[in-house]
Amino acid sequence: MRAAVMTGDRGLCVYAITRGREWDRVTFPEMHAGQSPALISQNGLGLVAAEVDLALFGGVNAESAEDGLLARLAREHDAVVRAVFDHEPVLPLRFGTIVTDTAAARRLLDSGHAQVSEWLDRVANHREWGVRVEHEDTDQRSNVPLTGISGADYLRMGRQSQMSWQKRASTVQSLHIELARHATSAANRARPRALLDATYLVPQANEDEFRAAAARLHEEVQRLGATVHATGPWPPYSFTRIELAVH
Repeated sequence: MRAAVMTGDRGLCVYAITRGREWDRVTFPEMHAGQSPALISQNGLGLVAAEVDLALFGGVNAESAEDGLLARLAREHDAVVRAVFDHEPVLPLRFGTIVTDTAAARRLLDSGHAQVSEWLDRVANHREWGVRVEHEDTDQRSNVPLTGISGADYLRMGRQSQMSWQKRASTVQSLHIELARHATSAANRARPRALLDATYLVPQANEDEFRAAAARLHEEVQRLGATVHATGPWPPYSFTRIELAVH
């Protein structure tokens, strides 16, 4: 969802869309951006929003410090999404998305009702997991002085290094396919030095099998000289590709 540019002093910061059947059980952290979030309901859907002072968001794009305002607001956004996610299926919205008022929030829900309902059904009882595998620089030639080594030996070491890299890549790809078997959807992003940087939308009923497969990935790939980083569970940030017009 794209963010709106507002000109007034106050607006509604929107965090997520949900159904809100168990809204009374949701407990939010202390809010820096504004009031505690409320649920704006419309035709069976709910928009999680809080009234905020728009001046807070005026200059955050230029700020990058981990303890700065931008970081604090982003962490707060994630905390709100997670609080709802603990009880309800949730579609996280882009950080900094603002609507003018409650009427605009309801229009937003009406405009994308069918699409949003379909996505909520899709992510219900699912959680997102991430797995990243990075290869270490194991090229033997980079650590060997060129004096005293023949050209044939140097080329042999290069072939061995290339074969080792290819074996790691093949093993990771096979295990990515196995991980994806336990997921409803998977996304693999290309990143420098990464053999795998993937996210998985996993049914909660499949999480034990998914985690066992991830443990095998960890053991097998580490033996081949790569490092594995697993994260989760997360709200389905990577699997809610919705675009709604914000007015």
